[in-house]
Amino acid sequence: MTKPASQVLILCSDIMFSSQITGAARQLEYTFCTVLSTRQALAQLDDTIRQVLLVDLNQPSLNWEQLKSIHQEHPALISVAFGPHVDVEKLEAAREAGCSEVMPRSRFSAQLPQILESALAEEL
Repeated sequence: MTKPASQVLILCSDIMFSSQITGAARQLEYTFCTVLSTRQALAQLDDTIRQVLLVDLNQPSLNWEQLKSIHQEHPALISVAFGPHVDVEKLEAAREAGCSEVMPRSRFSAQLPQILESALAEEL
């Protein structure tokens, strides 16, 4: 079995929102994996393929120190964090943890296909 060329890692326990993300990944023909903790995300990281880590800032099991470690250990990893626009503290904490992009949940939802394509595009 060959490895996929790219993968979407989804750190989100919200079933309805996860379905939206997996639907977009499926439509764009990306493989995906849903994880429920930063520890599970770390176990799925593979530097030999292009991956994007999508981080729901409402995730109850979000470990900020592990998220920071993920970015330090995998500097090429693209990560997109999203959360309520009014939760300024979590949005800032995601930036401090090293997330590549941090945005309100509404923007993430509206631009999901473009975000995935941009993050997983072949490097020239």
